Amino acid sequence: MKVLVTESVPAAGTVPGAMLALDGHNVVFCHPAGADVGPAPCIGLAVGGRCPLRPGEVDLVVDIRPASGPFTMREAGAMCAVRTGTPLLIAGRPPTGSTLAEEAVEVCEQDELLAACAKAVAPTGPVVRRAVIEAVAPIARRLGETPDVRLLDVEGTVHIYVSLLNDPDDVVIEDIRRAAWLAFTRATRGRVQAVSHIAVRTKSTSRP
Repeated sequence: MKVLVTESVPAAGTVPGAMLALDGHNVVFCHPAGADVGPAPCIGLAVGGRCPLRPGEVDLVVDIRPASGPFTMREAGAMCAVRTGTPLLIAGRPPTGSTLAEEAVEVCEQDELLAACAKAVAPTGPVVRRAVIEAVAPIARRLGETPDVRLLDVEGTVHIYVSLLNDPDDVVIEDIRRAAWLAFTRATRGRVQAVSHIAVRTKSTSRP
């Protein structure tokens, strides 16, 4: 998994980033060690710098906050995660006076970081579920629906259940089913086999 680490104060992300790397993750930083960003809040806005948060390349942004307090410009990468739709995990106390915690898929203590990351990006975890919801919601909204999405791992195959209250035509059902399956496959980068199911009252249909 590719993880982008940002931090509320200088050097806060160094040790957590190293721990994530030892756990097998590909870790990049908003503030790489030894990089001179000058007055810029991150490497992406520094002269000659390049933002590591490129679409489709980062699985999770981790905001390291060793102490409570307000949001700092140094952790601007957390806001970039929200803006780009990249899943955000806050390790430490969420910033006071901010709604950032509401946007995060997970908030944990720093000593829980490795487990929280694994949970967040698991095939049945909140990152993948959010991706499926975002894919099927626009189709469901045309029906006046708010879909319920659940992911269940059965012997290594994840079953995607999308529940609707009303009964759309078969074309719409297929559109939702395919959107759910494709979103899951992209979010997991094809590493996990999945079957999508649409439940409409007593009628259900699936796609391998």
